[in-house]
Amino acid sequence: MMPMFLTVYLSNNDQHFTEVPITPETVCRDVVELCKEPGDASCHLAEVWRGSERVIGESEKMMDLLLQWGQERPDVRFFLRHGRAPNPLTDMDQCLFGSAHWQDHME
Repeated sequence: MMPMFLTVYLSNNDQHFTEVPITPETVCRDVVELCKEPGDASCHLAEVWRGSERVIGESEKMMDLLLQWGQERPDVRFFLRHGRAPNPLTDMDQCLFGSAHWQDHME
């Protein structure tokens, strides 16, 4: 199987990105390791869709995630974020689940 490529934006600049090959076994942690600079301590991957941002779990399979988006995949962007990921029980609830459409789409 030929790998797919995931575009990861390394900053908020549309021209600062990299293409990462992914297979069905590629997890988020693999993508982060390929994208971060040597010496970067804590980085995480976030998906952004229609103004909503969600931190991707380290063990989430990236190809499965892309396939779940279906026709909306072109509207989803992936960003390498520097710093610790938000606490999933506090910050993320407000950021991720504030949009009912996001919840409907991801079920």
